[in-house]
Amino acid sequence: LVLVQDIVDRIEKCNGAALIIDYGGDGSSGGDTMRGFWRHTQVHPLSRPGEVDVTADVDFGALREAVNRRVTLEESLEKKRTGSRITRKQIEGTEISSSKHKGIKAEAFGPITQGKFLASMGVVERVTKKIEDDSTTDDQALELYSAMERLMASDQMGERYKVLSIAPKKDNLFPPPGF
Repeated sequence: LVLVQDIVDRIEKCNGAALIIDYGGDGSSGGDTMRGFWRHTQVHPLSRPGEVDVTADVDFGALREAVNRRVTLEESLEKKRTGSRITRKQIEGTEISSSKHKGIKAEAFGPITQGKFLASMGVVERVTKKIEDDSTTDDQALELYSAMERLMASDQMGERYKVLSIAPKKDNLFPPPGF
């Protein structure tokens, strides 16, 4: 959460944007998100110390909260522990709530599924155009279609992966493209 707040500070200082894409959820699953993999098979994370790749889902809900509410790590953990909602009034006046860079306020948009994001960015139309290009071979067309399907299909990466954007609203009204 500290890293995402540093990203926000940089965006507000330099008027940039960030796009975070990874597997995860909004933090409301309540289940374990840490997993271990050994030889492409899911195993208990502690089953083979030093040999198991350990991974965890990104809590996009906590990232969004850290950006939009500018809460500290401790405040976010307390909210999760108690199930309570942190209000704007509780954090107003704190150092973290006051933007260091007046005029530009970055916000988090999403998360949305990777499939939805790619579709809204026109990936289907772009792949279709490339497949229909006379210079594209049948093997290339199949490879393009297979790659798009893997990235967008709900039973593959399309639902499991999420996309979160951190950016100022365009003219203080509109979210960034894709959201």
